[in-house]
Amino acid sequence: MAWRVDTCRSHDIVIEGRLYAVLRMSEEEETSIIQQEEMESMAAIFADDFTLLSSQEQPISYSIYLRNDEFNNDISLKLPEDLRLTVSYPSTYPDNDIPTFDILYDKTIITLHEIQVRAILKTITTVAQENLEIGMPCVYSCVQAAKEFLSNGGLDQAGLALLSDDNLACILSYLATSKEDIDEICTALPIVENAAKQNVVWKQLCQRRWKEKWGYKKRWERALENFTLQPDEHYWMNIYNNEEEDAKRLYLTRDELCRLTFDWRLWFTHPPRNGLLSTGLKRSSHCAVFCLDGNLRLSSVDGTWNWKTENENITHFTLEFKRATATTPPVDIHVLRLQNWGWEIRSKHFACRAIDEESSLDELWKDLLVNIIMQKKPEWVDTSRSRFEIHYREVPNDEDCKALEW
Repeated sequence: MAWRVDTCRSHDIVIEGRLYAVLRMSEEEETSIIQQEEMESMAAIFADDFTLLSSQEQPISYSIYLRNDEFNNDISLKLPEDLRLTVSYPSTYPDNDIPTFDILYDKTIITLHEIQVRAILKTITTVAQENLEIGMPCVYSCVQAAKEFLSNGGLDQAGLALLSDDNLACILSYLATSKEDIDEICTALPIVENAAKQNVVWKQLCQRRWKEKWGYKKRWERALENFTLQPDEHYWMNIYNNEEEDAKRLYLTRDELCRLTFDWRLWFTHPPRNGLLSTGLKRSSHCAVFCLDGNLRLSSVDGTWNWKTENENITHFTLEFKRATATTPPVDIHVLRLQNWGWEIRSKHFACRAIDEESSLDELWKDLLVNIIMQKKPEWVDTSRSRFEIHYREVPNDEDCKALEW
């Protein structure tokens, strides 16, 4: 009886072993069929560009020709004429592994650099890994990814990897004429992002940007001095951004106001001639200095000017003129920031602009002087009490200026 039990158990073990072997062979056969079908599909799709490399006894291996004429005409790096992508199937593909890819040349003198080859294979492998997650064949998607990579200038970026950040920074310092240029280049070529932060790039950019702005000489000298005292690898990029942010500031501090010298000009020259009121901006006028004690130092003026403000950050203040015999009512003064980063102090009677030692006084007012127009007096304006008859006036073509009192 014991013998019969043992015999039955042995028989069951043999049956289970054979069943397992049958099931295992079915999985291998299914994998083999999937691989064979994908290989045949690739051969049909790519036709003349397909070459079978393996024999029947070997794991499936083949290559696909990457034709140059399929890529954009503006590709800047010349490709080898016989560039091929090789594909080899491991036994567990596509369920557990991805194919092995490589770059192959038939007969050529021109070959890709190792960094460029790695860039292509990285792109392909990324696509293959995505397909592995869902257990799907991936070769067609990988070939298309390789072609798209080559067509979109992927080798250009890979080629730039051969250059050091210092070399790339020197190139950028000549190419980039604005911050927008740098942003566009970094978007198109992410590989230059580290190089784009270097001082050699931003120092050149600061000089280009500031050269056309008010106060260039002092700003540049101050930046050079501070860099000498506190050198930093991103110093010029930081100071560029700081100056751009400061240019948005719409107030003057008390100390800043008192350090500046202003060119003082009336809006209009009195009296009018033949009914025309001429602009006073064309006339050279006195230099004005706002003193910390509240006085306004203005040459050739019979009387005393005093300015008052309760704020440390000044956007507006009042100005009062005193003579020996009388005192005029306070005048409201507004601080304006100009597009060239300069400063203007304006009232309904006059305008003052901070003098830049690098430019002439006429250059200081150029934006207004080049746009002088003849403004006809509106019918609703009453000048009957004036000693002079006014029909037109010369005024800058600026909405604020055209709204000045007649």
